Amino acid sequence: MKIGEAHSFIREGLREIYDADERAAIAQLVLEDCTTQSRTFLLLNKNFALSAEQEEKLRNCLSRLQQYEPVQYVLNKAWFYDMELYVDNAVLIPRPETEELVEWIVRDVKNKGLAVFERGPMQADATTELKILDVGTGSGCIALALKKVLPKAEVWGCDSSEEALNVARRNGASQNIRVDFQGTNFLDESQQKSLPTVDILVSNPPYIPLRDKETMRPNVLNFEPHTALFVPTDDALLFYKAIAQFAKSRLAEDGSIYLEIHEDLSTEVVDLFYREGYRDVELRKDMQGKDRMVKVISSGRGV
Repeated sequence: MKIGEAHSFIREGLREIYDADERAAIAQLVLEDCTTQSRTFLLLNKNFALSAEQEEKLRNCLSRLQQYEPVQYVLNKAWFYDMELYVDNAVLIPRPETEELVEWIVRDVKNKGLAVFERGPMQADATTELKILDVGTGSGCIALALKKVLPKAEVWGCDSSEEALNVARRNGASQNIRVDFQGTNFLDESQQKSLPTVDILVSNPPYIPLRDKETMRPNVLNFEPHTALFVPTDDALLFYKAIAQFAKSRLAEDGSIYLEIHEDLSTEVVDLFYREGYRDVELRKDMQGKDRMVKVISSGRGV
């Protein structure tokens, strides 16, 4: 099978699952992985023949994709903030809208003029100017992206899943980025005591009630970790309430909270933080025009 034929073979095999653009993108990713060749090489060498081993790997990938398994899990890789991260079904697949949340934080830090962008002689060098906690870190994508751009900040990531923490630590090692990943059930107040007081708290927490399971697409419901998707009760605001309470005592006076939210929960999340006494809550849309991000300032001027 030649490269051009392989591309068509994958696209045709996924016709009943994905639209044309998605099929083409997935085919490109699979071919890059199976051949270890660049996108440019594949585009310029469509008559290049795959080896028997490469063709077998391609067919195995397609078989898994036809069961609705996301391509990121099939290939064990996802791109986030110019980092190639390892992912498996212990963690959520990093999404582009989460990159927007990271970029919001970076712009705010830059506007404040903190000296955390310059890399020191060793990446582990830290400053007391900025401390960041990522709650429900999963693959570590948010924490690692922030530490990558703000190398002198001190960054922590916590998660209740040991399997997820293993993925996050693996990504930290592969990217040579030092983040302190801790095992913490954030809903357990006694376990919160191990977490630091920080200037920025960021989170993309679970917010889907269990009752909404049946509305999920099979590529999400059947493969992505339920503990990262669903709240353990029918209260979609459960984690936001816990974050609001935690931040009252563990967020610095000038600190800020940055949260990813479901578009249908925007009013409820904003109202929750105002009811909890926070003075400044900003709702922001993502690139698709959906209400997907919230910033909350604790007191003072905020980050």
